[in-house]
Amino acid sequence: MPKLDWKTLAASAFAPALLITLILGAMLWHQHDSVERVADRDRAAQMRLVGSLLDTNFDQAAKFSLALAETFARNPQIREALAAGDRARLQALSKDAYQYLSRQASVQIFGYHSPDLRYLLRMHRPEQHGDDISGFRAMVVAANRLRRAQTGVEIGIAGIGIRGVAPVEQDGTLTGSVEAGLDIRPLLDLVKTATNTDIAVVAASSLSGVALDPKLPSVGDLTLMAATDEMLFGRFLRAFPTRPVRDVEIGTRRIDGQSYGVMAQPLVDFSGRLIGMAIMLKQEPGSDWRRLMTELWVIALCGGILAFVGFLVLARRRREA
Repeated sequence: MPKLDWKTLAASAFAPALLITLILGAMLWHQHDSVERVADRDRAAQMRLVGSLLDTNFDQAAKFSLALAETFARNPQIREALAAGDRARLQALSKDAYQYLSRQASVQIFGYHSPDLRYLLRMHRPEQHGDDISGFRAMVVAANRLRRAQTGVEIGIAGIGIRGVAPVEQDGTLTGSVEAGLDIRPLLDLVKTATNTDIAVVAASSLSGVALDPKLPSVGDLTLMAATDEMLFGRFLRAFPTRPVRDVEIGTRRIDGQSYGVMAQPLVDFSGRLIGMAIMLKQEPGSDWRRLMTELWVIALCGGILAFVGFLVLARRRREA
């Protein structure tokens, strides 16, 4: 029986086995690339859906705030009391309605302004009144000067809110304005419940035009005005330097070892001025995909080994023959 040259056998079996391994690897790489592209498309579609739902909730809240303000502005008793500058009368007329709306509809802000742009009565802070708000309440200034209702996102002493401001007129004379504002946090919680996505509203102090509450969490120029998970977004802002965006940006980030889909979209106030951004973080269940890809690569490796062994056996039999 002739002596077998194992080196020669191994060399003759290695080339076809390597070829098969490379083919399997190329197929798996293509499959992995396809899976990544599909995952990117799905992530973008899901995050844009979250952003659209958030915008819809903000729009509905703005309409509701303005409807409340307009309703009170059209009340004859409110008009008379505001024209007379009667704080006690305004408070008596508004007390029951405000208490109900604050409990049932998240109405955070409700009050009346005088024509000289001073806060006549804050139902949410009745002890604080008479201050000049012309320097930082652009929405109130616009409503009084243009004599046209205004609505949208605005930052004030009470924080960020979605507000509606309606001018009040008596016999053709401007007597002041009334405003109603909704707290943003319940809206964020509503979207999170529907999409399982954490959301934060972040203001940039360099863009907001007003002094932001120093008690709120902040990182650099950014202040976390409202969030479904303050600790998560605090870690995100510290780990990833972020600046306000002027267009929607979608990507992925790893926070504490967990992968998240991320979307940032511009946050504009009632006048369309950029004041910050909304950030969305959606935890990605990537463990199943990673396990599947690991299994496929192991299969490719095992296939290469089996191919090598198979060709080695075939080569040996051919030599023996």
